[in-house]
Amino acid sequence: MIHKRRKILSIVLLILLIGGSVGIYYYLYPYHAESEAIDALSNTSTITVTNKSAYVAFEAAKTPKANLIFYPGALVEPESYAPLAKRLAEMQVNTYIVKMPLNLAILGVNKAQSILSEIPYAPLNLIGGHSLGGAMAASYASKHPDQVDGLVLLAAYANDDLSGSNLQALSLFGSKDQVLNRSNYEKNWSLLPSTAMEHIIEGGNHAQFGDYGFQKGDAPASISSAEQWDETAKAIVDWLSAFKS
Repeated sequence: MIHKRRKILSIVLLILLIGGSVGIYYYLYPYHAESEAIDALSNTSTITVTNKSAYVAFEAAKTPKANLIFYPGALVEPESYAPLAKRLAEMQVNTYIVKMPLNLAILGVNKAQSILSEIPYAPLNLIGGHSLGGAMAASYASKHPDQVDGLVLLAAYANDDLSGSNLQALSLFGSKDQVLNRSNYEKNWSLLPSTAMEHIIEGGNHAQFGDYGFQKGDAPASISSAEQWDETAKAIVDWLSAFKS
């Protein structure tokens, strides 16, 4: 009888273990880069794309205006942001999309430190990210204000107090975004520097900052992905004029 109970218990534990493993797998299953992102990973006559172990680099042939260390959104493959990164590099903002453990920026908040130490010089060093990646980029900036000059938030908000820093900050989100917690966004705006700027992309949504398909809970965009990438890149480059030379 005891042997039979132990056997039953072992079977139950095995079922629970398998079920838990399957649940974790599906929870951590990433949003994969889609076709336009894959296409954007190729070199051009003016942009060099390098896929390294810690990041994917998009570097311009011309002298860069700035370097941008970019943290991806939760469970989003870094390559998904290639179309935006390539547009920024074409506008002389070298962009480095960070590869995060389990595709979660919360597990790699300090990844920017080693990357900043090895990338080519640019007059400005920026850090930014999408969604959770933006929040973690803000966290890094709050703890290393001497290493970065500006913060770029895409559908994200800061949870750390940057209000007393000398950083420049730019926040962008789509008017159709249903994933961004707008209440927290507005409440946490005071954590940003007083010079922070906001840019709303009319018709844009949460997922179209990257190319990884539709995101659960989001609303359909009324503009194309390309239009959202174009407007985002232009807004970031225009914002660089806020920096004093």
